[in-house]
Amino acid sequence: MNSKRVLQLFAGIGFAAAAMTVVADQDFDPQPVIEGRQSALRDIGAAFKGINDEFKKSPPSLPLIRQYARQIDDLSKQQHRWFPAGTGPESDVQTAAKSEIWQQPAQFEAGQVAFGEEVAKLVQAASGNDPAAIKSQAQALGKTCKACHDKFREKDD
Repeated sequence: MNSKRVLQLFAGIGFAAAAMTVVADQDFDPQPVIEGRQSALRDIGAAFKGINDEFKKSPPSLPLIRQYARQIDDLSKQQHRWFPAGTGPESDVQTAAKSEIWQQPAQFEAGQVAFGEEVAKLVQAASGNDPAAIKSQAQALGKTCKACHDKFREKDD
């Protein structure tokens, strides 16, 4: 296991422990958890935008697209820890996360799983040299994002 993966593992263990503490700790401050989640989601969005921007160029930079795809992949593996109890609208912290995330956990988890699967397909497509295949998979990933956002995220003003 490389050092980056070890650090990610330890970070994940730490975040999971903190998330479990949420349930037991009445003095839990949800703000740092929400801010961390929002930051990671913005990073995913920026990487996804980077991929789409590359496809507006001729030719697109496949190495850059691969880098963005790996970034999304790395972040997607952490997504299951971003929504612990107490970090929704009831937290009084501004968040676009709808209460349905916690009211319909199986459906939300299914959306997260679908996202992870589509990201893995994007990484696989990006490892090749076929821009059309990569673009097609990026579009499929975008549809997965939209489906989850439509159900579990407040609309932007």
